[in-house]
Amino acid sequence: MSFQTIFDIHQSLKINNRRMVGQQVARSGYITVAQYLTAVPWVFTVTPHAYLFYPNSREIIQAIDNKDRQLPEAISFASTNLSWFTTNRGTVTTSTLNGAPTANTQTLALTSNGTFKAGDFLQVGGYVYKVTADSAGSSVDIHRPLIGSPASGTSLILGSACTFNVVAEVCPTYTLNPMTNGAFVQWDSPFVFREYIT
Repeated sequence: MSFQTIFDIHQSLKINNRRMVGQQVARSGYITVAQYLTAVPWVFTVTPHAYLFYPNSREIIQAIDNKDRQLPEAISFASTNLSWFTTNRGTVTTSTLNGAPTANTQTLALTSNGTFKAGDFLQVGGYVYKVTADSAGSSVDIHRPLIGSPASGTSLILGSACTFNVVAEVCPTYTLNPMTNGAFVQWDSPFVFREYIT
């Protein structure tokens, strides 16, 4: 619950899910653009709360120290402070894969009971994807190539039920600023969490 707590009480949250794209400008002024096929991992830069009272936060800090930059944690955006991020706007409540998708596809054939809206979240095979365009529910385009080889009939996890498996790429140290009967925790930099793709 260590990293989850940092997400739940963050002061700011920066999200990077951009593709790896290269650009080259020739002397003539023409530009060439190429997308490189990568997993496009989610990266979250989280500025933690600056005034955690250390005597009340020791367990959280110890749990962070235990995981450090080595062990992953599943992060959920289902709390009341975060559910706005992953709540779906479409009408779908259940969906399964209709056929086994091809490797690295960005289009999924589905059997669904509703619609998807651009920006809706879905999880398949342990990885979270965003829907890139409105869909009637029989197929959706996703923002990155499919990771792994999920089987036909696999149930999708939707919206706020999605979880992101992340590892701390940057796990900051902290300073204790004394006050009456304890100290406030001041982090030396934001946390950076990268999706843990295995």
